[in-house]
Amino acid sequence: MSSRSQKSFASKLGNAKKLKTIVTSFTEYQAPVPNASLEALTTAITNIETVQQQYNTAKADYTIKTVQRREIFTEAPDALERRLSPIRTFIEAVKGKNSTELIQITSLVNKIRGNAKPKVVQITENETETISQIERTYASRIANFKNIIDILVSLGDTYSPPNTLIQIEALSALAIAAENSTVAVDTCLSVLKPLINTRQELFTGLSQQTQSIKNFVKAQYGLTSNEYKQIKGISI
Repeated sequence: MSSRSQKSFASKLGNAKKLKTIVTSFTEYQAPVPNASLEALTTAITNIETVQQQYNTAKADYTIKTVQRREIFTEAPDALERRLSPIRTFIEAVKGKNSTELIQITSLVNKIRGNAKPKVVQITENETETISQIERTYASRIANFKNIIDILVSLGDTYSPPNTLIQIEALSALAIAAENSTVAVDTCLSVLKPLINTRQELFTGLSQQTQSIKNFVKAQYGLTSNEYKQIKGISI
C-alpha cells in the first residue's frame, strides 16, 4: 500500500544509500567513532531492508484480513450493517414505533453505523495509534450488535421474522463470524505492530548516524570542500 509515510521511508533509505555511495568515494575518509564508519552504515541499511521486507509481508497479511472483515461488516450483500434496517423495520412492525425495544435497537443501530470505519486504512507516521483506533471501533460495533441480538432473544416467539437473514440463528452465526474476523486481524497485528516500532527505531538511528557522518566529513574536509558540498543537502 502506497502512502506518504511509506514514500518517506523509501526516500530516507534511498538517501542513506546515496550518502554511502558518495562517502565511499572519499578514499581518505576516517570515522572518529565506530557508528560513523561506512561499515556501520552498511549494516544499518541492511538491517532496515530486512525489517522493511518483514513489514511489507506483515502489512499485506493485515490488509487481506481487514478486507475479509469489511466483507462481513459492510461490503457483502448479507453484511452485518445491511441487516440492521430489516431488523429495525420488523421490530417497529411487531412492537410499535414508540416501543422500548425499538428505541433501544435504534440507539444500538446508530452506534454501529456511527462507528463505521474508513474503507481504506490511512497510514500515518504514528501508524500504531491509527490502527489501535480502528480496532477499538470494530470491538465496539461487535458489542453493540450482540446487544441487539440479546434484545431480540428476549422477545421470544414475538421475534419470528420470515427473512432468514435476520433470524436469531443467522444473526448469532454472523456475530461469531464478525468476532472471528477480528481475531484474525488481531493475530496479524501481533506481528505487524512490533515491526512498525522496530522500523521507526531503526530509521531514527539511521538519521542520527548519517548526520554524524555528514558532520565528520565537514570536520575532516572543511565546510567549503567539494566533499561536503556533495552530501550536505542529503536529508535522512
